[in-house]
Amino acid sequence: MAASSSSIDKERVAASLYGMLVGDAVAVPAHWFYSPTKLRADYGEITEMVAPKATHAESMVQGMSYSGTIDIMHDKARFYTGNSLATEAQKLTKEEIEARRDGHGNYIGVTEDARVHYHASLKKGQNTVNSCIARLVMRYIAEKNAGQVDGYDPDEFLERFVEYMKANPDPKNDPYQLINHNDIYMDVYVRHFFEMASQGTRLRDCPKNQRDAWSIGSLDGVVMCIPTMAAYANEPEAWVIGRAVEHHMLTHRSITVTAIVSVLAPLLLELWKGAPLKEALDRAMDKMRPPKISGRELRDSYVGKGGPGRIPKDKKWLQHMELMPPSTTTKDLVHELIANVEDDEDVAGCGDREASRLSTMCYCEQAFTVVLYLAYKYGSEDPRKALLQNVMVGGHSTARGAVLGAILGAAHGVDNLPFVDDLCAKEAIDKEVSGLIATL
Repeated sequence: MAASSSSIDKERVAASLYGMLVGDAVAVPAHWFYSPTKLRADYGEITEMVAPKATHAESMVQGMSYSGTIDIMHDKARFYTGNSLATEAQKLTKEEIEARRDGHGNYIGVTEDARVHYHASLKKGQNTVNSCIARLVMRYIAEKNAGQVDGYDPDEFLERFVEYMKANPDPKNDPYQLINHNDIYMDVYVRHFFEMASQGTRLRDCPKNQRDAWSIGSLDGVVMCIPTMAAYANEPEAWVIGRAVEHHMLTHRSITVTAIVSVLAPLLLELWKGAPLKEALDRAMDKMRPPKISGRELRDSYVGKGGPGRIPKDKKWLQHMELMPPSTTTKDLVHELIANVEDDEDVAGCGDREASRLSTMCYCEQAFTVVLYLAYKYGSEDPRKALLQNVMVGGHSTARGAVLGAILGAAHGVDNLPFVDDLCAKEAIDKEVSGLIATL
């Protein structure tokens, strides 16, 4: 094992924060194209940061709803038509209804050509709402921990979070997304949080639990606590994990988010101290076992039931919690896939291939395994290719890209990260990163 330092390299920590935002932004156009074939039909092979198009053949936005009285939708509310879908469907034929289902079997209410892109309101190089919230964490901690004091207060942060989401978007005068994110898509954790807050629920009690909604186990919950890991990187490993868990619980009450945080934080700490990437990845993957269900099996179960919401609750829980036997670690699987499977779309997918081993959906146990695979296969020699392969396999590429970017930044430093200068808010992000790093 190559020697590494016992102290944190602040430049590597900073590079993780840049990498997180780069990995998110470069994946924006491709986000949630579960079919790489449809992705290529719209964008070809993505090799640089590009702006998203207005429509997205696999978008689910118009099948979603928000019932809170706190206005977080602003001018995007018109896209969330889920509450009226059942009434509209009564006017349609069976064939028309089927044409309005997505690749998971969910009824969306519009055909592929009329589906709004999840991020149609964003410009080239801008970040999704989830990474904008991570940037909000960076700004908050930089302010509260200035002078190396510990001023982080979860209740105060939640108040800042509410203020940010309630602010009216002003894309003309706020291209850096400092006032509001201006994104169209808001995940179920956001919508539920503000539905509860609209009822007067204490903010700390507003998050939804993974036991009640499977998608709370999304990798987004991990992304938003990466700045917390960075801010407390000088503390002992267990304390860094504890800080990150406290923060993710503000929005994601999830056992799988906690599990991934408990692996990612030590991995980043090793890399911030100079450990070689593949050695650190092997140690991280030895702590894990892969999900039992394959990507193809997971997708087929959704289509067979007409959407994941129709899978019985106990069976849905097991889809995310059942792992391979103790004799098979994630390290074993990743090494086997790299040795025996040439095409990354056969490794990770959601229906285009007959037997994708992993899913490109949002769930932590699947998505983080895809991140580790891409980091191990490409990360040491070609971080640019690692990020772009993440984009082109499709699915929940923004959160995967953010976590992958944080790992690659920690391993390579900011000078060897691609696309940093293409971030739309680069000037503001420079200040956010340097402000947080100054607290270490």
